Amino acid sequence: MEKDVFDYIDEEDDSAQRTDLIWNILTIVVLVVALCIGVVFLTVFVNPTGGINPFPPPTMPVAMELDTLTPTPKQILPPTWTLTPTNTLVPTITNTPEPTVTLAPINEATATETTEDAVESDMPFVLHDGNPQYIPNLYHAELGCNWMGVGGQVLSLNGAPVTGVVVKLGGQLAGQEVEKVTVSGIATKYGPAGYEFDLTDIVNEPTASSFSLWVQLLDQAGLPMSDQIFFDTYQECDKSTIIIYFKQVK
Repeated sequence: MEKDVFDYIDEEDDSAQRTDLIWNILTIVVLVVALCIGVVFLTVFVNPTGGINPFPPPTMPVAMELDTLTPTPKQILPPTWTLTPTNTLVPTITNTPEPTVTLAPINEATATETTEDAVESDMPFVLHDGNPQYIPNLYHAELGCNWMGVGGQVLSLNGAPVTGVVVKLGGQLAGQEVEKVTVSGIATKYGPAGYEFDLTDIVNEPTASSFSLWVQLLDQAGLPMSDQIFFDTYQECDKSTIIIYFKQVK
């Protein structure tokens, strides 16, 4: 029995429907696979160390914890300080009472000479009456006669201590150049406005010299506040400490 035309048309329709169905199924499978792959990539991106990542990143080493450094406080001079002192001595505070310096009585000749110098000087500070004085080593007794130095105070018009004044020592001793700077008020063993210069880095015993050393007051800009005061030194142990006081006159 021969097939009519409609039978051929139905067979072609069935074949086309089956083909469309296969492609639809494949499309759905591809979409599902793509969705699964996308979920896997997103999971790995969010948590790269998870178990589903075939190439997990290497484990980072534990950071070493270092001890926290504690900065050591530094002594800071007032903001107006401009000069940098060299070989400045910092006094050691102890509970042992320290001797104080008492100025010797002033004879009339010395007082007259000092007063005349004060009138002639244009500086606000001059050498105090009766200075310099020479005393034994009272402040470094452990060194005995192996110590030599210069110390004193800076006093105001009414005799009050003046701290923060730059004091400079210069000249020559035992054939060596001397240049040291300190500030009044550091060496309080000489008084509230005391200063001190240790000369043991130049000589290890009292050494004689004649007007080759000088001491001078400067302001914090480095300008002179007194003339250069020249003085002698002696080799006797009982004159190893040279005391020089300054007083304000204007």
